[in-house]
Amino acid sequence: MSRVAVTTIAGLGMLLAALDIAVNVALPTMANALDADLESIQWVIVVFIATRASLVMGAGSFSDKFGLRTVYIFGAIAYLLSMICISLSPNLESVVGFRILQALATGCLYAVSPAIAATVFPVEQRGLGMGFTAASQALGMLLGTLGAGFLVQALGWQWIFVGRIPFCVLALVLGIVFLQKQPKKTISAEAFDFKGAVALVMGLMCLVIGLRLGRSIGWSSPMVIMLISLSPVFLGFLWIIEKQVTSPMLPGTLVKLPAFSLSAIAMFLAHFSVFVIWFVFPFYIADILKQGPLVLGLMLATMALFNTCLSGLGGWLCDRFGSLDVGALGLVTLGAGLFLMGLLDQSHSPSDVVWRIGVVGMGLGLVQAGTYSLMMKGVPSHRLGIAGSSLSLAQALGTVMSVALVGTLFAWRINGQSAGSDSGMAGAESAFVTGYTEVFLLGCILSVAAALGFYILGKIYLGNKDRY
Repeated sequence: MSRVAVTTIAGLGMLLAALDIAVNVALPTMANALDADLESIQWVIVVFIATRASLVMGAGSFSDKFGLRTVYIFGAIAYLLSMICISLSPNLESVVGFRILQALATGCLYAVSPAIAATVFPVEQRGLGMGFTAASQALGMLLGTLGAGFLVQALGWQWIFVGRIPFCVLALVLGIVFLQKQPKKTISAEAFDFKGAVALVMGLMCLVIGLRLGRSIGWSSPMVIMLISLSPVFLGFLWIIEKQVTSPMLPGTLVKLPAFSLSAIAMFLAHFSVFVIWFVFPFYIADILKQGPLVLGLMLATMALFNTCLSGLGGWLCDRFGSLDVGALGLVTLGAGLFLMGLLDQSHSPSDVVWRIGVVGMGLGLVQAGTYSLMMKGVPSHRLGIAGSSLSLAQALGTVMSVALVGTLFAWRINGQSAGSDSGMAGAESAFVTGYTEVFLLGCILSVAAALGFYILGKIYLGNKDRY
């Protein structure tokens, strides 16, 4: 019972973190209800992603010092409070503020859930355990996308947050009852790397906010120039701080492990590539195919369904054939799916989209299973917390950078194409399709390149050591 309970706890943590994909489906309704324009409502997404990316390493560091149980329970409590507060928020400002609390909670759950699962599986079966956690994450995406359309349409945008409360309460109760307390003698007395955490938060926030504002108020704005210039300064401080502190957020010994580094880079590139689905694809459904949020939710749910199935299967495949093979296959499949998605234009129908986005989901599921499995097999057990949070950070950074850079590229391309056209609505749609195709092909190229690097370098540095 204990093993089942602990595995369920880990799965609930990943599920809760992934349920936030529902916000993408609800954004138009939230904008209308909160009297916010499209530029303003996107801060609901940007602030959450940037904060989660910044804080996830701190959660992993805390877990190694104070125990997985403590961080998990803290994350569940913070998540519960944020759901209640957001659902009761009267305006956009309060929603964005409480999204920061939710990002902190999500970072905690993302960081420790894979490590919690790893504690109850022997090394030779950790692929299965990581497959389960990856499948739980994919299931959260499935429930979030599929349920969001129905909840928003029937009850209002608040219910995409209210609906998560029962899952959160269950995770909290099970965590309190079944997770073992960390023995005091194993808890490090070293201080948390507060300066490094602040430098990371400020560096990422300056970069993301600067790039985001550049699209709305102009790249020559003094505010934009200052924010973008400050980002490398803070990240430089982070580099110096991490060299000096006795308890860095990311230990140098961890970075030197090939299994860890390869997994982190592959996860970064995969999520950098795939975020065009979450960021650009909704506009294709709404503006080109003229479909509503319910259809969008069903499309994204299809991707999440294939992601869920292949994540679970991928864990078993990792134990049987090796994590390198599965991860590389996933990246190639992801690239193929993005290529097929990039061929869509005005002439296609929703039925043409379904199977293509399913291929993307299959690839992402295999990537997640392969990278989590490889990392957990190659990292010492006492570093599983910080390793899990590092992989979550790589995922979040890929998403953040994709929002900032790919979003900027996409906006620049469609604005340039539209400005040079006099054909009105038809010209705008043509410009959109051109930009859409280019960013999806970029994602395809990055995914295939990542597959080659992941497999070749993995074989050079690990050989067949990913098969135990």
